[in-house]
Order: sequence, then structure tokens, then C-alpha cells
Amino acid sequence: MSEEFEQETKTVEERAELALRYLACTDEKHARAKALLGALQEHRKAVKAAVYIEQINTSKVAQGYAEQAAYASKEYAEIIDKIEEAEINYMLLNNKRKRAELTIELFRTHSANQRRGNM
Repeated sequence: MSEEFEQETKTVEERAELALRYLACTDEKHARAKALLGALQEHRKAVKAAVYIEQINTSKVAQGYAEQAAYASKEYAEIIDKIEEAEINYMLLNNKRKRAELTIELFRTHSANQRRGNM
């Protein structure tokens, strides 16, 4: 999250405004991070299948061995690393956005309490 959002602000209203701005500024980045994660997870299946078929066709090995070789392949390990990185990036962004949403909810609660005279 931006440093601006992390800094202490004077009022609940200012924090809510920063949170709303953060959410607006990260909408596309959040969507792209989620899409990348999904695409990589699908690509993992294609990588496994390609290595599996290659093992069956070139090595004439048993299907069980070909599957294990696919999981142990360099290509599969690389896609797993990419998925891990994409998942970390997505989850960090998602968690920061949820924190911003909670800040906005805090503002709503605070405002409602003020209207009722509870504060």
C-alpha cells in the first residue's frame, strides 16, 4: 500500500478518503494480479501435459513414470515458482485492499455514531 495510506492521519475522514483513493488506484492492478494467477494455474496443467506426452513419446516409459517425470521436470518447477510469486503478489495486494475497505467501514460506523450522538 502506498506510504501515504500507511501514515497516521488526523481524522477518520482523511483515512477513509485515502483508503478510497487507494482502492480506486489499485482496481486494475488487483484484477491483473488475479487474472495472472489464474492463467498461470491453468498453464501449469498444460506444462505438465506437455512434459508427460514428451516422456511417453520419446522415452516410451510407463504412464506412472511419465507423470512423475512431468512433476519433477524443470519446466514444471519453473511454473510452480511463477505461481508462487503471482500468488504472493495477489494476496499482498488483496490484503491491503481489504484493510482499506475496513478503514472505510470504520468511517461509516464513526459517521453513523456521530449522527446518533454516540460520539
